[in-house]
Amino acid sequence: MEIIEDLKRCGRVLDEKGLVWGHSGNISVRIEQNAFVISASGANLGTLSDNDLITCHLHDPYTHGAKEPSIERGLHQAIYQAQEYAAAVIHSQPFYATLVACSNMAVKTDLFPEAMAYLDKVDRVPYYHAGSNELAHATAGKASVSHVLLLDNHGAVCWGSDIEEALLRTQTLEFLCRLLVLSHASSIPLNHLGEEAMTGFLDHLRTIGAV
Repeated sequence: MEIIEDLKRCGRVLDEKGLVWGHSGNISVRIEQNAFVISASGANLGTLSDNDLITCHLHDPYTHGAKEPSIERGLHQAIYQAQEYAAAVIHSQPFYATLVACSNMAVKTDLFPEAMAYLDKVDRVPYYHAGSNELAHATAGKASVSHVLLLDNHGAVCWGSDIEEALLRTQTLEFLCRLLVLSHASSIPLNHLGEEAMTGFLDHLRTIGAV
């Protein structure tokens, strides 16, 4: 199935780009309206095999696969339940995004076109324990207002209409957070464009059919 191969390739990219490390991170794709495939608990996303991919259902607890699904299964499930158009979810721990998630640093996207186009708004989810129902419900609630979420003291979650979109958002978020951290450390002030410019740019993209 092509969508499964795309999921494996996404895992390799996340690993190669340093967006996950060790056994961190979990990824999933919706394979039908009420089912999704997620990486297994303890899986290395860079070397996913068929045995590392577990089929889960949105409305019952049963799973199909050789291993247990990621402990964040509930988080992915909650996003798919809440967002009809969510087709892929990436939960990652990139260095700079995680550093920002462990701080009170504000994350504004009105700095360069790609951040405005791919991220729009970055929201935050308060800290809850990994794998908890509280984290799943809080993340799904925030997913209604943003495709790009920082989990306080935990990492990042990005979702999209396909795995490529979720991956692009993950990469763009890490680039933005790296820019923010390095500008702060170097005392280089950033020229934020402001809400009006950002709204105008998004309107411009819609006018030219780029979104």
